[in-house]
Amino acid sequence: MEKKSNFKSWVAVLTALVTVLGATAACLAAVAVSSAGDSDFSGLDASIRAQKAEIINHVYAYEHYRAFTDYFRYNELGYLMYDPNADAETDARNAEVQDEVWGLASGISSVFFSPRYINSDGQYDIERELQEAYAQDSQDSDLDAQPYFDESDRLRRQSSFLTADMIVLAFSFWFLTLAQATEKKIKYVWAALGALAGLAGLAGIIIGRFMI
Repeated sequence: MEKKSNFKSWVAVLTALVTVLGATAACLAAVAVSSAGDSDFSGLDASIRAQKAEIINHVYAYEHYRAFTDYFRYNELGYLMYDPNADAETDARNAEVQDEVWGLASGISSVFFSPRYINSDGQYDIERELQEAYAQDSQDSDLDAQPYFDESDRLRRQSSFLTADMIVLAFSFWFLTLAQATEKKIKYVWAALGALAGLAGLAGIIIGRFMI
């Protein structure tokens, strides 16, 4: 009778432990899926900031490019004002106009765009300006959304794994309940199966929490 009582006591303890493990798995799964939602939100926020930065940078870059085309036009016009065959009076007028248009070109290049983006062939490197502007924006704020989405996927896999582990623990609880309710020797089989399923559930919690 005492042996039977001890068996039921041990089974009751195992049942309580399995219940706690099931609650733990459920809690961890809920936390994981909630954190996945937070990561999705952070990823969307970073993606929106990145799109905003790209739009603003394109607007500014093409404004600078338009200013460069004005600079280029005035600069070329200044060169065209030189006429080696002109008389002294015409040459003086041309020089005056030349100084004026070159002054406009110099003013445009010093105020409305950065001359460092002009290549050696005289063309404006708008792609370089866009890349440098985006790099600066990346330093000022987080624009990389992919790590957040990757973390969200990982957390959802973790939640799914822990949810599946809850099924294993449910089987353990069911076997232990059968062991308590059965008077025949098969109860030891049910208890053993329940204990093994419980250990598998515990291993699942450890794997789901720390290895996924």
